[in-house]
Amino acid sequence: MGIRTIDLPWPSKLLTPHAKGHWRPKADATKAARAMAKAVALEKPRVKCTPDAVIYVEYWPKAFRGDVHNMHGRMKAYIDGIADAMGCDDKGFRVDFPAVWAGRDPVGKVVFRIVETGGVS
Repeated sequence: MGIRTIDLPWPSKLLTPHAKGHWRPKADATKAARAMAKAVALEKPRVKCTPDAVIYVEYWPKAFRGDVHNMHGRMKAYIDGIADAMGCDDKGFRVDFPAVWAGRDPVGKVVFRIVETGGVS
């Protein structure tokens, strides 16, 4: 069983489920976030295809504003990008979304710890 850590930048506010306005900016932000997550995940030692991976998420904001419970909707594009890098579908992932902020970071980041549970390679 391996554990991989992937640090990604604080997600765009356009990715929040509460985002208002035209659909196009949100679609562009989603596409960019997914591509970035895939690219960053591919820079790491290969995370094998693990359809039942457990993913622990940590939120490290610049400032403690907003509701931590709304953050999981902003993570969808990142999780899809990680699944793209792994080469598997994310429908079986077990994602542990935190109920509290992990701490503060000077620029804001999200940390994903992926636990490979012995899925297919």
